Amino acid sequence: MKRPEQILHMQVARFFKLALRPPVLWTTFPSGGGGKARGAFLKAMGLQPGMPDLLIFTPGPVSNNGVAFTRLIGLELKSDKGQPSEAQKAMALRFEAVGGVYLIARSLDEVEILLRAAGVPVHAKARGGF
Repeated sequence: MKRPEQILHMQVARFFKLALRPPVLWTTFPSGGGGKARGAFLKAMGLQPGMPDLLIFTPGPVSNNGVAFTRLIGLELKSDKGQPSEAQKAMALRFEAVGGVYLIARSLDEVEILLRAAGVPVHAKARGGF
């Protein structure tokens, strides 16, 4: 069984290991799959519907009194024909409401382009197999 989103997810993880360096922090957020029992367990633990596949934290602006802020970026991965669910659309609005960014990408090249556009320091190129 082909799983294009999972394959893309693993490609992105390999890319991030090379391309995103400290102080940038990232993690995967594997909330899909596993059936109804796992879904019920994650929901009981507080998983919010629509949470993106990956979370990226980057240094943000520093206030006048020296307080450093963190930028939050959510990255949702989709297959070529995949569309965001209603829960994902709602979560994108919630990210924006707290000053975060919610991105949707369908390829490794698109991930790189979106991160650079969002101001994330990317230290490798996705094209050509990084």
